[in-house]
Amino acid sequence: MRTGQVARVPALLLALGLVATATSSKTHDFNYNFRLDRDHDGPITSCSDFEMRFGQDGDDIVTVRRDKTLVVKEPGSGPLRVRPGEHGGVFVQPSTDGGYSALVCMAAGARSSQDADAILDQVQIENTDGTLSVSCPESDWAAYIVLSVPPDVVLDLGTTNGPLNLWDVSGNFTLRTTNGPISIAGTNGVVDAQTQNGPIKFTGHEGDVRLEAQNGPVKVTLDDATWTGRGLDASTQNGPAKLEAPDSLNAGVEIHGSWHSPVKVNGAKSWRGVGPGGPRYYRLGSGPVLVRLSTVNGPLEIKGPEPAGPVEI
Repeated sequence: MRTGQVARVPALLLALGLVATATSSKTHDFNYNFRLDRDHDGPITSCSDFEMRFGQDGDDIVTVRRDKTLVVKEPGSGPLRVRPGEHGGVFVQPSTDGGYSALVCMAAGARSSQDADAILDQVQIENTDGTLSVSCPESDWAAYIVLSVPPDVVLDLGTTNGPLNLWDVSGNFTLRTTNGPISIAGTNGVVDAQTQNGPIKFTGHEGDVRLEAQNGPVKVTLDDATWTGRGLDASTQNGPAKLEAPDSLNAGVEIHGSWHSPVKVNGAKSWRGVGPGGPRYYRLGSGPVLVRLSTVNGPLEIKGPEPAGPVEI
């Protein structure tokens, strides 16, 4: 989770740096609006590091919060499965002691603190048989799992409406969400991330990474001139695709779009391209192609060295 991370419903889209401003609105799941904010980088040390709040200014809604710290039971084999509930999210960060632990931050909203407490009394946390999950039969609650892990972990993370975040960790990661955003920074290893309707944001320069969004934007920031590892393949079907890379880029990068995709290169609009029906193709860097970024129906944006192309392929 990076600087300026702001979250809001609809669909508990905790955009975590992909959205610059915040507004809240109701969904069929929540009776009250929900908002989560965090404004600084670095590890999360307590639930007070971010705000969880139900209701907008002027609403007579009380938010009650609780937190729980637990030692996570490692799976005997296979991945550790983490499921924070329909309105929950997961933040994964390196541990300080080489073990597994979790900080579960919970909030509930109601017309009175007694009613909100009653909702939180029903929250259940499961920590058995390779699964860490949070559930509750009520609607106006949310849980955020801050998972601290050792190097070279194997994790299976899944949400419905909330975010999935990896920060400075290594291992094998599977991330799946329907409406939530995915944010990955400083991560090394194998990453397979998919979201149906949320955005994906990646910052790094290593690993074997696959990013796929159906309806959301994809942003790839290469923070080094070279790529270490097998490579990165990022795509979106209907959203915009954006690349940021250093001017000294050596790693080979390919960017694909459709003929009707508007293109912006270093802030300037570019309508160079092939004839109707042809693809747009840009090539950056001088080395073998290890990074690929594409969109089918969305616009393209490139910030970095001047690319070659588009050319007909």
